[in-house]
Amino acid sequence: MKAISPLVLLLAGASLCPAQEENPFLNQTTAKKAPPADAGESFLSLEEHILAPADLVDGWMAAHPDEKDAAGLRAAAQGWIADGKATLDFTGLNSGIVGREFATDSVLEQIFPTEFETGNRENEWKFPTSFETHYVGYQIKGDAIRQKDELELRAELRVMKMLPQQPWDKLAAETSLPGDIFTPRFRNFRVQQEAPAEERDSRGRIRPVRRDPQGVGFPARMTHLALRADENLPEPVIKGAEVDLSESEAKPEPAADRPLRLIFFRNDPVEDAPASEAPLPEDYLLTMRLIQVDQRRLSDWLQKRDLGSVTKELNEALEGWNQNGGVEILRTLTGAGRTGTTTMIEDAREIVYPTEYEPCRRTTSEDGKDSRLEFATATSFETRNAGGFITSAIQPDPGGPLLRFEMERIIHSGFTVHHRVQRDGEWVADITMPRFSTNRWQTTLRLKRGDWMFVGSGAAFKENGEIDHDHTVLGFVKVE
Repeated sequence: MKAISPLVLLLAGASLCPAQEENPFLNQTTAKKAPPADAGESFLSLEEHILAPADLVDGWMAAHPDEKDAAGLRAAAQGWIADGKATLDFTGLNSGIVGREFATDSVLEQIFPTEFETGNRENEWKFPTSFETHYVGYQIKGDAIRQKDELELRAELRVMKMLPQQPWDKLAAETSLPGDIFTPRFRNFRVQQEAPAEERDSRGRIRPVRRDPQGVGFPARMTHLALRADENLPEPVIKGAEVDLSESEAKPEPAADRPLRLIFFRNDPVEDAPASEAPLPEDYLLTMRLIQVDQRRLSDWLQKRDLGSVTKELNEALEGWNQNGGVEILRTLTGAGRTGTTTMIEDAREIVYPTEYEPCRRTTSEDGKDSRLEFATATSFETRNAGGFITSAIQPDPGGPLLRFEMERIIHSGFTVHHRVQRDGEWVADITMPRFSTNRWQTTLRLKRGDWMFVGSGAAFKENGEIDHDHTVLGFVKVE
């Protein structure tokens, strides 16, 4: 049901290389994995998505043609947000360390039908027979390196949107309720680089490699405009549609104030405390805490500070916001860990749900009236855990011990309807699928025992699982 990863496609394509060429994957199954290199300095990155009118953006860029640092445009966008002319869409903070990878997901898992049973009567919905899952939300993954003695963060940024869907017939359009899922349409934004040239053969073909395509390089201490793209695209005109559009109507000129998606990105080094000479404790307590705050308040606060100082000042800011009721603790999870082993802690609830259904049967009423469609019968099930999860390990390093971990919050936010049957004049839900929303952080931090260590931020979610653009979730961990 999961969408195939681009990495899977890359590896699948690698198996098609000619037999006479050397396959770099051969004779590597028994090779020992090299230990990770020593970690470097800590960093904090900030990814911001803003929807702004094209005329404002184009006007500012025309007046500042030689600006390489996008800090001025970002400051102007903050003013547009304050004036109600632009919208703050997403704020993503990520903590990490040079020499280690990081990844953050804030996604809604949307299940939708892809195949239908034919031969339905005119007064019946089409029966879905196959389903897939598509992520909707924000993803980032990458790492940080030292490039010419300067910090550079390489990252792949991705945004997935679900657009208004298309009911498969007039009956479904007239009898559906908000939240019913038919055939959704998706829009993706991605910023990513191709593999380096030295990884291509003499014919220009990419050789199979064991890593993802390289992320875009973002030097530190400046604001980058990572993406500028139209938020909405005109819908294609279907030939032979009931309403014929003229050539001018079919291809309208883009509106001057159409919304643009601007993705700003910056990262700065974070000063680490001197490494402690005290030995690591054999046993310790590991705690994760997730806090929800107002996204506009967080954004305004971030714009007034140097990014490298955010991790030191954020806890104090949260204490002040909490006095005004602006902080909500979403989840706290604590468990025992042991140095030298991998610690796994979870607080989960099992959700069992059907994934396959037997087509609806028909029964004839006792008075001889027309047969009616009965409810579908579930024939296959899956189990999914929802709750809080953290997997971690403390690792030695010359610069001080490291905490490598993956932290996750999975929310079961109800069900979506994919098929309805008529009962007593009402269209009743028949086939449903669950909706899950996930915050996930995977990174490595320089260990600070007894202190709350800031992990990063992610999107908040509404009760129905959709992204809440008014709030942001902040993640913290502590070892004591």
